[in-house]
Amino acid sequence: MKFIILNNNLKRLIQAKSYLWLSILIVFVTVAASAYVLTMDPPKPIIGVAPSASDLLAMDNDALAVEELSGEKQNYSPLITGQYDAYISKEAGKYQVTTVRNAALGEGLSQWLNERKIPNQPAPSGDHFKVLLSVLAMSSMILSLILYRFYFDDRQGIDQRIFSSGLSTFSYLSQQVLFTFLLLFTINALACGIVLPCFDLDLSGGLFLDLFVVELFAANFGMALSTLVKKNQEALLVGTMLSVLTMLLSGALLAVKEDSLQEQIQPIFPQFYIAKLGSALDGQVEALSQSLGVLLLYSLAFFVIALLMQKRRIID
Repeated sequence: MKFIILNNNLKRLIQAKSYLWLSILIVFVTVAASAYVLTMDPPKPIIGVAPSASDLLAMDNDALAVEELSGEKQNYSPLITGQYDAYISKEAGKYQVTTVRNAALGEGLSQWLNERKIPNQPAPSGDHFKVLLSVLAMSSMILSLILYRFYFDDRQGIDQRIFSSGLSTFSYLSQQVLFTFLLLFTINALACGIVLPCFDLDLSGGLFLDLFVVELFAANFGMALSTLVKKNQEALLVGTMLSVLTMLLSGALLAVKEDSLQEQIQPIFPQFYIAKLGSALDGQVEALSQSLGVLLLYSLAFFVIALLMQKRRIID
C-alpha cells in the first residue's frame, strides 16, 4: 500500500498548525473539565432555620450549612430559586422541614431531627469513567469531522488525480481513516495520561484499550458522514447534532426511566456500549466482549458506507 495520503495529510497538518493545536486544546480541556466535575465535592445543603427552631443553630454538622432566617414569616422565594435547600421550623415540639427541589433531603432531615434516625446516604457516584468515555466519544465524533478537512480539500479535484495514479478507493479511504484515528487516539491518550492522575483517577490498560476502540469508531463515523455530504461545514453541523442527540437518547449520561420507549431503543446507539465500557472501568460487571464487538461492527459498517459512497461519487 502506498502511504501517499498519510504523508500528504501529515504535511498539510504541519502547515496548518492551527488544526493540530485546536484539536489538542479541545481534548485537553474536555478531559480536564470532565475530571474536575466528576471528582469535585458535592456542595453542602444550605438550611434556613426559623426562629422557632433556633436551637439548631448550635448544631455542629459538617454535612450541612445552617443559617438563621430573619422574621417570623418565611419567604419561600429563596427556597424556590435554590438559595436555600430547605427551611426548618418547629411546631408543638416537632420540627417541620420544607423543601421544593429535593424531597429526599427533606425526608432525611425530618427523620434525623424528629426520630433520631440516620437517613440512608446515597452511595457516591461511581460513574466516573462511564461519563468520561461518553463525553470523550462525543467530542471525538465532532473533532473527527474537523480533521476531515483535508478529505474535503481533495474533493476539489485532487482525488481524481490520486485515483488516476493507481491508488484504490479502499486504500485512499483507509489512509484517511487511519490518519484521523491516529491523531484522535494519540491526543486523547496523552490527555488522559497527563490530566487524569492530577484528579486521582487511575490509569489502566483497559482505559487505553477502550480509547482505542472509541477513537476508531469516531474516525469511521466521521468518514462515513463526510462522504454523505458536500461540504465540511455540513458534515460538522449534522455530525454535532447527531453525536449530541444520540448520546442523550442512549442514556450514557442521564438515567433512563424504566419501561420507557427510550429504554427500549437505547441499545441501538453506539454510545450505549461506550458507556458500558466506562462502567466496567468503574468496577461494574459488564459484558465487555459484547460492547467491544458492537462498536467494532459499527466502525466496520461506517467504513463500508463510506467506501460505497466514495465509489459512487467517482462513478458520477
